[in-house]
Amino acid sequence: MASKTHGERIDILEQVVQILAEGQFSAEKAIAELATETRVGFDLVKQRFEAGVQEADKRARQTDERMRQTDERIDKLVVAIGEFISRNK
Repeated sequence: MASKTHGERIDILEQVVQILAEGQFSAEKAIAELATETRVGFDLVKQRFEAGVQEADKRARQTDERMRQTDERIDKLVVAIGEFISRNK
């Protein structure tokens, strides 16, 4: 195998550095894309979680209102039964 000249060796080194630089750029690009996709995914999860919390709060308020109405009806019924008993003694 013939020895490479100084210029040929430098050419090979330049090619190797070029390949490494392209690989580094590709890796950085892939990492940036992954970071972006991860951020988008987390944002979507956050939005869904917040929507779920809002829905749960809405349902809790509706349940509270129904319970309040039920309590009022029971109170009125108890009063009516008491009045009925008082009148029929």
